[in-house]
Amino acid sequence: MTTHTATVSAILLALCLGSAYTLRSPGCGTSLPHGFHPGHSHLITLQVDDPGMGMVDRYFRLHIPKEYDINNETPMVVDYHGWTGDSHSQEKDSQFVKVADENEPFFVATPDGMGDNPEGGNWGSFNCSRTDGPLGPPCDIDRERWGSISCYSSCPLCDSMTSCDWTSCHDDIAFTRALVDYMSENFCLDRSSFHQSGVSNGGMFSYFMASQLSDIFASIAPVAGAPLIGFGDLPQNTLSLIDIHGVNDDTIPYDLDHAEGQGPHKSVISWDGYYYEEKEKTINKWVSGCSAGPEPYPTEMDGQTQFQCQVWTGCQGGTSEVVACTADHGHDYPFGEINQYIQGARIMWNFMKSHPSNPTI
Repeated sequence: MTTHTATVSAILLALCLGSAYTLRSPGCGTSLPHGFHPGHSHLITLQVDDPGMGMVDRYFRLHIPKEYDINNETPMVVDYHGWTGDSHSQEKDSQFVKVADENEPFFVATPDGMGDNPEGGNWGSFNCSRTDGPLGPPCDIDRERWGSISCYSSCPLCDSMTSCDWTSCHDDIAFTRALVDYMSENFCLDRSSFHQSGVSNGGMFSYFMASQLSDIFASIAPVAGAPLIGFGDLPQNTLSLIDIHGVNDDTIPYDLDHAEGQGPHKSVISWDGYYYEEKEKTINKWVSGCSAGPEPYPTEMDGQTQFQCQVWTGCQGGTSEVVACTADHGHDYPFGEINQYIQGARIMWNFMKSHPSNPTI
């Protein structure tokens, strides 16, 4: 072996080892915090430097898979609840925590949305819009027709009769980055396998998050969600998508047939006067750089409640692979009619685990 060849080989080996190392988070080898146990969920308080609010206490539930090994890189799913929900109810609804304990372990981090509504009650929400949106207001600001909104304390410019600020104004992008940083520092994570899901408001946040955090996540899996107009830009880095949406949804309308009419930019209007991207338009945008598809994407639940999926492959730009699934239900997870919600989580996880990314964090 010549000196030149040996040098090149050493460099290539170092690069390969460096690449492998970047998949491991700094928390690998770290013992679990006192009182934390595999197979259980724990509430974690996190101090977040919110750009608009200063230091804020935020909360999320962390499910540690029962087969967790502190020395093995483990994937993570971050799962967001719908409007007025919370992390505890979301764990029960999505059932990712049950799938995480089945065969292939992964962490499930379930954030609590901020509920700073002065009217009291449970108003957990995730911020993925604003009245002065990039394409104008994402709702009809004449609330006389649709009814007033409830303004959160964190939204000082909100007017209940002229605004579209229906969620808290805390920065949930900053919260998500802080959550990922905390998890990476304290647990052994596979940083090429971070995934995100959410339902309803959480699904809307999936699309907004994709435009902001594609340097962290490998895939998103929105359920019963679509972006409000102006808040669904494509990711800057490669990201995969599996979308599940009931065709009878009229809360976040799947199509014009289930909407109150057509809004600006060919949007569909929900029963409360908000302007959402029609799902066909959203999927077409994501698959615009794909060279193959649609083709059938088979699952074990094909045909149950008319469930079916299509896949687009050979994608370029900000998209890796796209799967779009529909079924004969409304604003909900699939398979509720046959009491098999967990099947939806299994389908999403099977997609996620086969779509890692190249981490840049």
